[in-house]
Amino acid sequence: MNTVNQTFNWSRFTATLRKEVIENKRSIIFTIICIYGLLTMIMIIGNLVSGMDGDITNEIFAEKLPQQIVGGILSFAICIAASMAFKNLTTKGGRTNLFTSPSSTLEKYLVNILIYVVGTIVAFFICAQLADLTRIAALWFFRSNSFIVPGPINFLNAPTAMATKFDQLSELGLTSKNTAVLMGVSMWIGFIANGGLYLLGSVIWPRLSVLKTFAAVYAIEFVLILIALPLFAIFGDVDQFGQWVLDFIVGGKFSITMLIWTIVQAILFYSLAWYLFKRKDVISLKWWK
Repeated sequence: MNTVNQTFNWSRFTATLRKEVIENKRSIIFTIICIYGLLTMIMIIGNLVSGMDGDITNEIFAEKLPQQIVGGILSFAICIAASMAFKNLTTKGGRTNLFTSPSSTLEKYLVNILIYVVGTIVAFFICAQLADLTRIAALWFFRSNSFIVPGPINFLNAPTAMATKFDQLSELGLTSKNTAVLMGVSMWIGFIANGGLYLLGSVIWPRLSVLKTFAAVYAIEFVLILIALPLFAIFGDVDQFGQWVLDFIVGGKFSITMLIWTIVQAILFYSLAWYLFKRKDVISLKWWK
């Protein structure tokens, strides 16, 4: 068991943060460049495809190049980045260097959250805005009456944009007016929770963490589906279940449930990751020790 102290000191924390950034700056810079390149390619292709419509506007472009895509890429980027957080645990030398440094395990843990989860989100949206400006710069001189290059788009609205469909449903009287706001908040917390899940995976399986965590998540979901299907077939009523789902959404309970569920997930994943990280040591990689 790791017996390093669990206290927090700001000076040690900032020193640990600088050390982590300096030692991993190449991989961090490479990851940022890849994200920027991917987003730039998607935005340019999206503008080329949708810009052929002479009536296109910023709003139409934002819909034809859905911000949902940006949110999806962000979710994927967080999975990969969070899985890199505890890569030092893969070797005995890395574990020795990690656990014998003067900072506490709490400071090490918080540094990894700050860099690989929070830092990824901040860097991603900076890359998204820069990629959008690159799209405008690359296509600006090709604009004409038949090819429109819309102005900058605020990609900070990407998670909230996923919930706009619920807002449209509210206009039809199918949901409450607060549903879109709650779903938007749930999306943001969901990104944080997703980072916590893969951070936990990085602690449990430092080697090939993203693949093992991904496989574990879908294996659990598959087992739950296999359990639920026969139970539903035996005890369920399709019409009654469909009416329950509709009432659940129309009554506004769905958005509230999603918000509570994402908060619970975030707390659970980060707490488990912290608990298991404290139990790591130089000799053993086993998550139960």
